[in-house]
Formats: sequence, structure tokens, C-alpha cells
Amino acid sequence: MSLLDLTASRPGFADRIRRRVGLAHLALWWERLWPALWPAIGIIGAFAAVALLGVFGYVGTNLRIPMLLAVLGTSGWFLWKRFERFREPSHDEAARRLERDSGLIHRPITERGDKLAVGKSDTVTEQLWHEHTRLMLSRRDRLKLVVPHPKLAERDPYYLRYLVLLLLAVGLLVSGSDWSRRLVAAFSLSGTGTSTATLDAWLDPPSYTGIAPIYLPRGDRSASPIPAPTGSAIALRVHAPHSEPTVVVMPRQEKNIAFSGENDDYAANGKITRDARVNVVAGGETVGSWQIRAVPDRPPTVAFATKPSRTERDAVKFDFTVQDDYGVVSARALITPVKNSAHQKVLAVDLPLSSTSKSAHEIIYRDLTAEPYAGLDVNVVLEAKDGAGNISHSAPMKFTLPAHVFTNPLARALVEQRQNLSLDNGAGVNTAMHALDALTYAPEKFFDDKTDGAYLAMRAAYWGLKTSQPDIKHVQDLLWQAALGLERGGLSDAAAQLRQLQQLLSQAIAQGAPQAVIDALLERYQQALNRYLQMLAQNPPPASQPIPPGAKVLKPEDLQALLKAIEQLAQTGNREQAQQLLAMLQSMLENLHMTAGAGGSQQDNAQNKALQGLSDLMGKQRDLMDKTYREQQGNPDPKAGGPKGLSDQQGQLKDQLNQLMQGLGKDGGPGGKKLGEAGKSMGEAQGQLGSRSLDEAQQSEKKALDAMREGAGALAKQMMQQNGQGQQEGGNEDPLGREGNGAFGSGVKIPDKSAMERARNILKELRKRAEERGRPKEELDYIDRLLKQF
Repeated sequence: MSLLDLTASRPGFADRIRRRVGLAHLALWWERLWPALWPAIGIIGAFAAVALLGVFGYVGTNLRIPMLLAVLGTSGWFLWKRFERFREPSHDEAARRLERDSGLIHRPITERGDKLAVGKSDTVTEQLWHEHTRLMLSRRDRLKLVVPHPKLAERDPYYLRYLVLLLLAVGLLVSGSDWSRRLVAAFSLSGTGTSTATLDAWLDPPSYTGIAPIYLPRGDRSASPIPAPTGSAIALRVHAPHSEPTVVVMPRQEKNIAFSGENDDYAANGKITRDARVNVVAGGETVGSWQIRAVPDRPPTVAFATKPSRTERDAVKFDFTVQDDYGVVSARALITPVKNSAHQKVLAVDLPLSSTSKSAHEIIYRDLTAEPYAGLDVNVVLEAKDGAGNISHSAPMKFTLPAHVFTNPLARALVEQRQNLSLDNGAGVNTAMHALDALTYAPEKFFDDKTDGAYLAMRAAYWGLKTSQPDIKHVQDLLWQAALGLERGGLSDAAAQLRQLQQLLSQAIAQGAPQAVIDALLERYQQALNRYLQMLAQNPPPASQPIPPGAKVLKPEDLQALLKAIEQLAQTGNREQAQQLLAMLQSMLENLHMTAGAGGSQQDNAQNKALQGLSDLMGKQRDLMDKTYREQQGNPDPKAGGPKGLSDQQGQLKDQLNQLMQGLGKDGGPGGKKLGEAGKSMGEAQGQLGSRSLDEAQQSEKKALDAMREGAGALAKQMMQQNGQGQQEGGNEDPLGREGNGAFGSGVKIPDKSAMERARNILKELRKRAEERGRPKEELDYIDRLLKQF
């Protein structure tokens, strides 16, 4: 009877032995496998602990992936070395392990299949053997297993395994519910885990730069830096991260950037003041990483284009250029006397800029005759400031500051004392005090009813200087007002008001002010211009004073026409051209002379009237060309009356041209030949329109328009020669300096009447459609964008 027979005769006994052998088999596996896994599993565990602690959110993918590859490579090498001679435990070894742990002798389990070598046929001997085996296995407490002993301390004498376990426990505690996402992200070669967080990130450059926001792509880890102006605001928005995200900026900026929020929506804002690497970690995953390069704002540059000069109205002409990477926001002139003094002050004169473009050429007129330094040699330095607060200066320019010419001797004496106070607050005060005291001696003899106000002002100034701490500026104002009261005329005030309105109007046009504001300023400018011209007429120069060489003769109606053109350009949206014309008009006014006989001869008036009539006639001819073109394209003007109506209109224009030529004399003046050719072409166009030959009619109309333009240029050239301007380049100009093709001065285009009328009609139609809010949103948005420039 074998052991199998014995166990078979006892139900459950064999199962119990098999289970105990299986457990012994597992114990052997553990004692052999666990030492073979060390230190590979320790290296991987340490890497996992680092991931759970969120360290990889600070280092980025560029460092994490090499670390991951190093961990995997090192662990793989150790595993290969440990398992090179690895041998799995057998069933007999497990049974033998169970026998040793249970203290069983004679190996009843491993030798369960053994046969009796002696006494095999002896019944008593066989019974004895079976009884012996039964007695060894029959007791339950005989089968025992001892706890496995892998002997890992031999390979880890410093107990690093416990440190790894501690780090893993701390990592699980720190990561919380995000532990799985952090582990997946750490062991992913692409750096993308299972996080569902979304990130919106962008940079807002400072408003003065005019640069649009810079969008930062999610997860962008490119090596090339993203340029952004210094001081740009960074905005980060993380949605649905399942835990509070973190942002790391290396190196740290002036102010720390941190997320705040709730309900799975977090926001962080900060400023980029220098080059930085920005990392955003959400759910254990680096969802954004950018290298940002802070572009510094360079200081502006400012320089004189020409030396400061004096105008006919004693104003200072500042002609300068400014340049900046984003635009200059303000400029001023710093004026100091050439004669050094310990008490001298800097006179700062603001120079309002017409635009804040990156590069600009400005011409500004300022009346400084009321300043104490008027009449002195001064150094002028230009100062420019950009939106970031950077300031730069130009090279100094020496210049004699214009002074108001006073004809009254007492007024001149008061102005002289103002200058003394400006140069030296010590000795100048004593000098001015004695001078004022002497000038007010015996008022009953030297002052009358008309000058009593000046006397009181002078005495007030005297006592103001006699105090222990005199208010020099207040005394200087008193002396200036007294000098003006002694002097006749209000031309300076009129010129100053005109300059002020010109600056306000220029700034309103540059800043895109509403049309109602511009119209109101234009009306005030018109009134100031009329007052200025009236004061010029009341204060004419000496009769013997000759007209400067190369001067252009302008009449009041010419100035009114130019102002009307500025108004029309502003209304039609061509504000840049309107601003240029306004600056040119102000330049003319600053150097305007009033001469006797400014009205001109009868011939001059006739030529001027003819020139204006030709301008209107050319506009009508252009309108007729437009109508002919529309008739040819099958989109006729309902009011034109078809080809017959167009033919009648052409005939009327021909009659008007003949009347103008008659007013210029028998031969039609200097442009008579060209005007005659224009009349001939008009006649041909009239016949072609009547016969419905629209193509040929268009060619004839164009010839007529070109001939009128050349005739008007010849007439304008003769007028300039008669007004003393002599032969000049480009004689195709009218008295306003306009070229025959509508150019003013050097390159400023004045649209013709028909072009401005079309622009007004288009603008009116756009505004009408913008008010119809029932139109599709895309169309309304497009119309709004078109109207923004107006």
C-alpha cells in the first residue's frame, strides 16, 4: 500500500498536502525572484516617486525623457544580469521545503513513490511501513511553512528599499487622486498623459506697442524662443484639471505668478520682464512649456530736421523728426540761455505730435515772445518720450529766441527788466527794483489816464521784488501784461489763437475724433482765420517793404478754398491728407505778408475767376465721363436721360467753356489754344453721344478733359509770373500751389470734386446700412470695420 493509496483512503488529506506544497512553491519563487529584481525595481520606484511628487512639472519634457530612458536602460541591464542564471524552483524542491519547515523525517512527501527494498513480500513489514507513514502525516500540526527569507539585505546593506517605499508613500499622499495621471505622464515618451485639462495661454503686449495679443500653443516645447515686448502680460487659463494646476517661471519674475480659481476653472496672470521659461503643470502633466524672449523697448531718437527759425509773426518754427520702435508719445523743447547763471531755469515747451507712428516728421509753431528768455541767445534741446517712459535728447542747437518788437519805450524797458530777472535772481532783482522805482518816479508828470494801469502794475511788481522771498514768475507776468497794455494791436493774440486751434484740430484728426468734433473745430478755426486776416489788414507792413523773392500771392478766397478742401477731405474719410493740408495752411499763415493792392488788378480777378470756373467745369466733365461709362456698362443713371440726355449735357458744358474763354479775352488767354481743343473735343463727344457711339464718346470726353487741364495749367503759370514769382519748375500750378492733376505742394493729393462726391455717397450708404441691424452679423461686422477709419 503506497502513500497515494493511503491518502486516497482518507478524503481531503491529499488536497491539504497539495495546497501546502503550492505555498512552499510560492515561497521559493519569492526568495529567488525578489533579490533578482533589486536594484532594478528600486530605480524604477524612485523614478515613480519623483513623478508622484510633481518634480517633472518643473524640469519639462526635454529633461524628463532622457531621465526616463536612463532609468529604463539601467533597470534593464540589472535585470539581465540578475536573470542570466535564474532557475525556477521545481515541485520536488517545494515539497522538500515543506518537509524541512514541518520537521518531517524520512521525507514522506518527496519519497511518496518509494518501494520497499527489503521485506517487500513480507506482509508484516509492509503494514509496518504504511503505518509509519500514516502516523507521520496524520497529524495536522505536522505540516508547517516558515515565512520566506529572500535575504535582500545582502544586496541592499544600506536599506535603500525602505527609502524608496517612504518616497512612494509621500508621493501618493501629495498627488492624491492625480497619482495615476502623473505616473502615466512620467512614463510616456510623448509627455502626454490622460489628463483632460485644457489650456488657453496668450501674451498681451503693452498697449502703447500696438501689437496684437500673441497666442501660445498648448504644449509648445520648441527650442526657438517666442519674442514679446518687455512688460507683456501673460494670461493662463486652465479648465477641468481635476486639481489645482501649478505654473513655474524660471527665472522668477519681479512678481510671482500663481493660479487661483475654483470649480475646475483656474486663472493666472503676470508680467514678463525678462527672458523666461514658463511651464504649466495640470494633473501631473506638463500641458504648456514656452521659452519667451523679452524684447527690450529701445529709447526713441529725436533730431532737428532744420535749425529753429523765426516766422513773420515772431513765432518759432520747430522742424524735427522722431523715431521709435513703437512710437513717440510726447515731445518737448528744453530751452536754456547761452549765458550761464546759477539761478537760470529750463524753459520746457510742449510740442504736440500729430501722430504716434514709428517715424514722423513734425513742424510745429510756438509763440514764445511772452517768455522771459525772448530776445536772448538760447540753447534748444529736443526731448522725446515713448510709451515705456524711455527719454532721449537731441544735440543742442543755438538760436536767438524771437522777441516781440515793442515801439513804446516804457514797454521795452519793462521787457528788459524781465530778462534781467531770468538771468540772475540775485543781482537781477536789485537791478529790476531800482529800475522800476525810477520808472515810476513822479507819476503825476509821466503817467496819464491811459497808462494808470501800467503804473499800478509796475508798483505792484516793485513791492513784489522787495519782499524777502520774491515770486519772480508772478512779477514777470505783471511786467509782461503791463508792456502789452502799453503797446497797441492784437495781432499776436490772434496768431496765438490760430496756432492753438490748429494744434487741437490736428490732434483731433490724428486721434480719430467724431466728425461732429472736427466740424466744430473747423468752424472755430474759420473764425480765428478771419480775425487773424483782419488784424493783418489793420497792421500792414511799411509801404516801402518789398515782397520777398519767390513769394506766392494768396488772396482771401484762395485761403477759404483751401480750408474748404480740408473740410471735405475730413468728411470723406481722407483725414491723413486733411492733416497734411492743415499743416501746410498753417505754414503759409505763419509767413503771410499783407501788401497794398492785394486784391489785384481787374485782369487778375478775371483770370482767377476763370481758373475757378475751369476747376468746376473739369469736375462736371468727369461726372459726365462717369455717366457715359455707366451707360456703356448697362447700368445707366436714371436721371441722365440716356445717350440723348448725355449729349445735351455735353453741349451745355461746351457752352460754359465758350463763356469762360470770352471772359479771358479775344484769344482766350495763355491757355486759349488748349481750351479751343477742349471745345472741339466736346463737340465731337456731343455728336457721338447723340449717335450712341459710347466708346468713341468716352475717348473724346477724355481728350476734352486733358486739354482743359493743360489750359488751366498755362493760365495758372501766367498768373504766378504776373504776381512776381518768375519762371518756376513745374509751371502747371495754380495760385494755391496745386498741380494740374490735383497735387498740392509736394505730393499731397487733393481729390477732385467728383471723387469727393463719390466718397461722400459711399460713406453715407455705409452708415445707412450700419443702422439696419436686421442684416446678417457678418455683414454688419464688415461694415463696422469699414467705418472705423472714418
